[in-house]
Amino acid sequence: MSIVNQTKKTMSTCISNFAKEYDKNNLEVQLLIKSDYEFIPSYYLLINNKNEKQITFNEILNVKIDFLGREMIVKPFISNTLRKLSKEQNCSPSEMNILIYNRNKKDDVSLYFFIDTKPIKAISFDYIFEELSM
Repeated sequence: MSIVNQTKKTMSTCISNFAKEYDKNNLEVQLLIKSDYEFIPSYYLLINNKNEKQITFNEILNVKIDFLGREMIVKPFISNTLRKLSKEQNCSPSEMNILIYNRNKKDDVSLYFFIDTKPIKAISFDYIFEELSM
């Protein structure tokens, strides 16, 4: 399975797991990636687009320990994407937000880039992992 498909599946499963935990449907649960000044991502759980809590990468994976080192594999791609978006959009890292959400009930996970609360553009998973196709 490709890294893009595996990432989509992981995000979809994460949204489903939190939806069950909070007794919500998948459309009411979102994940948010924020950046610090060094482009290190942090992750948040949103319920109906409102911040519920900060979560760890292991919580996204629904594991206690990431024996496969998936965070170490994915984190550089996310950081590079944040750097690229910051440069393209001429914004500071702390203003950037990437929303991960389901577009429909069939677990069609999508990404959208915001500067603060202003929607800027949809992002594809291929955009995040484009370095792999070079």
